[in-house]
Amino acid sequence: MEKESWLRTAWAIIVKIAEFIARISQAGLDKLGAEQVEFNPVAGAVLLLVFTLMLGSGCWAASIALSRRHAGWLHFLLGFFLPVLYPVVILFAMDLQGGSQRRKQLEAERRQKEQQEIERQKMLELQGVKPSEPEQSGVAEQVWNQRYFERLAITDSGVPAGPWNVVVSGNAFVVLQILDAQESVVLVETGGREGGTQKLRIPYSKIESWQE
Repeated sequence: MEKESWLRTAWAIIVKIAEFIARISQAGLDKLGAEQVEFNPVAGAVLLLVFTLMLGSGCWAASIALSRRHAGWLHFLLGFFLPVLYPVVILFAMDLQGGSQRRKQLEAERRQKEQQEIERQKMLELQGVKPSEPEQSGVAEQVWNQRYFERLAITDSGVPAGPWNVVVSGNAFVVLQILDAQESVVLVETGGREGGTQKLRIPYSKIESWQE
């Protein structure tokens, strides 16, 4: 809001300056016409272009200063009288007001924490206490995947392994043999009706238990 208010004020001042220049120019043209003095339009256009450049440079410098929490009027004047050069310089050189102090404060806090940690480690060493290490759980969660069932399908002697008591989606049954382990499912052989067997594809995500 402060930036928008300042820009509106600056624009109103620019409009007033332009009106003043227009009145002076008109008066000058009338006087020159009365004295029959020829007006050079090229020189007039150059002067107008230079003045526009100076105004734009001042507004640019003020905008940069305001965005970095600095006063706008001073940098507007400097940008006006040092067109283009001054805005380009502060664009890369001007720091956010209060930013350097904040960085110094953060750096000091970081160094203080590091020093406190060093002192704490020294105290622990003097007391003969080793730094605590995060506890690791001794129980690893079982992962059902293709690699697991490829290893499970064959015993160390090279013969097909089995059988297993399996629970899939709440249904318990016996798997007699693992036929093929694929990317997302395992193909198994289970007991069928009347003493026969049947093949079944079991998605890994549906397996709840697999025990011998």
